[in-house]
Amino acid sequence: MPKRVWRVAACAFLVAAIAGCAAKRSGYDVPEVPLPREYKNTFPSEQGAAESLTPPLPDMVPDRGLVEWWRFFGSPELERLIDRGIANNAEVRIATLRVAQAKAKADQVRAGQLPEISAPLLVGRQMPGGTTVGSVPTSADARVPQTSYQASMRGTWRLDVWGEQSALAESANLQLWRAAFERDNTQRNLAATLASNYVEYASLNDRLQVARELESVLAATLPTIEKRVEVGDATMTELEQQRAAIYSLRATIPTIEQQREDVQNAIAFLVGTVPGSLKLSDAGLETLGLPAYVPGLPAALLLRRPDVRMAEARMLSADADIDVARARILPPVDLSAQVGYSSIFLGQMFQPQALFWNAIASLTASIFDAGKRSSEKEYAQAVHEEMVEMYIRTIYQAMREVEGSLATIRLASKRLDAQEEATLAAKRAWEISSKVYLMGGVDYMTLLDTERTYYRYLDEYQRTRMEHLRGYITLFQSLGGGVKVGQVIPGRGDRPLRAGVKDGKVRQGLPPREPARAFSADGVEWAAGRTLAQEGSEGGWQIEEFFQVELVGLYHRAAIGAAWRDLRARYPAVMENRVIRPRLSGRIEDSVDGQEAWYRLFVAKFSTLA
Repeated sequence: MPKRVWRVAACAFLVAAIAGCAAKRSGYDVPEVPLPREYKNTFPSEQGAAESLTPPLPDMVPDRGLVEWWRFFGSPELERLIDRGIANNAEVRIATLRVAQAKAKADQVRAGQLPEISAPLLVGRQMPGGTTVGSVPTSADARVPQTSYQASMRGTWRLDVWGEQSALAESANLQLWRAAFERDNTQRNLAATLASNYVEYASLNDRLQVARELESVLAATLPTIEKRVEVGDATMTELEQQRAAIYSLRATIPTIEQQREDVQNAIAFLVGTVPGSLKLSDAGLETLGLPAYVPGLPAALLLRRPDVRMAEARMLSADADIDVARARILPPVDLSAQVGYSSIFLGQMFQPQALFWNAIASLTASIFDAGKRSSEKEYAQAVHEEMVEMYIRTIYQAMREVEGSLATIRLASKRLDAQEEATLAAKRAWEISSKVYLMGGVDYMTLLDTERTYYRYLDEYQRTRMEHLRGYITLFQSLGGGVKVGQVIPGRGDRPLRAGVKDGKVRQGLPPREPARAFSADGVEWAAGRTLAQEGSEGGWQIEEFFQVELVGLYHRAAIGAAWRDLRARYPAVMENRVIRPRLSGRIEDSVDGQEAWYRLFVAKFSTLA
């Protein structure tokens, strides 16, 4: 065998050995975080037994009952507010746009794995060299400017020998999922914050009503005390103390009204509107019911919380970045080829003799970089270790939140029962002292003390009711409720077809090829909107024309139903006989059931452009 063959074989073996040592890993690990078998604070299930916490298997699917947990409270107004918030909240919309940005970035990185083809067209004018002495040419005739023309096709490709490009693509895809989980986490927190603020608003309605009723009762007692003063049965001190009690209570009413106004303004901000455009009822906490039981507690949801999965995606992306840094230490292998025509005469540009081509393979090894590439690897490893610690911290934080919310529900329930009994007893004492005082059986200080005690206990009772309801809200939030949970594995779900729009008018005449299966709702047309209608006895297609209006912004698939319900609730007359038509704008290809997709929304079936 010739020596040249041996040399080529040795080089190939050496390259293969290096590639085997530095190849990209096939997968990235998630550290196993030890979790207790059950919570310290248990919550009774529907059967009265205590649910336990066990680490979920990869193929476990969480109970869908916690997806829209706010419906457990039975408040239509709360449901409308959360629908409006999911559809219009600025933070949710921004998070959805960031998912679209991450998708574009991931597509850009994946495109780097493929060859790049370009078509350069060159026109150059140059002065050819000649015999020179210093900077002065010895022959003027030899320096005549020349013009050259070139047209070619060029292809360049960096071979992914060390796995750099594939690791970059995997890191970008994990960052895309991180953005998707961040959007889910934003929606989860939005629903909980809205519900919590609404509970506080309802509690302030109750406290305001109590203050006004009590102020009315005290004011009605004032004439009686004035008459007793006139006949000498009461002193002026008692009269002024009664007036002081009335005006002190009146002073608390504006404070409660201010608190309620602040909460209403906060709710308006969360639902994406100005305070003057939001109208809320004066309903109190009696319109909110307690959930009968908590489904899916807790094994199916804890480790699938959006913030936990977001930390997991960041950690795996940082692990892939280590492969990127390792691959960049090794010499890159580039291939390039070019074919075209080149001539100094434009008329002879495409003559056979003007044809040229070249093919180049290059391997560039770094001799000295002062540790730049090795430092990049060390940096990637340090970032990954940080992400591991953040992942573990996020899980423990989730555990702490669940434990805290379970303790709040358990202890607030006991406190609420005791506070209710104390309030009823204080009310009975006040009623008895009021009757006895009118008959002269007790002094005024006793009456005033029972009045203040009753009001203080009643106000505390309303606060305890609010804390009890908020405990359930925090529990649902800590379990990851409010978003639909999927898995990061390859898959393809149902997607709507794109509808044809021309000059704002939609023409439809063919039946839909893809029916709406998941996330369906009345008035949402997931397919192209083409329907079959019978024309007389012969049958046929009915061509329907209408106008549609595009809504501003991108809408995540999970927000489409909420947007439709919100539009119908706020504009019932305008939305009469209308439908909403989602048009796919982008999606994550490896989402299981098409959940991770975002759309442009159109309100359709307008008969005129006006």
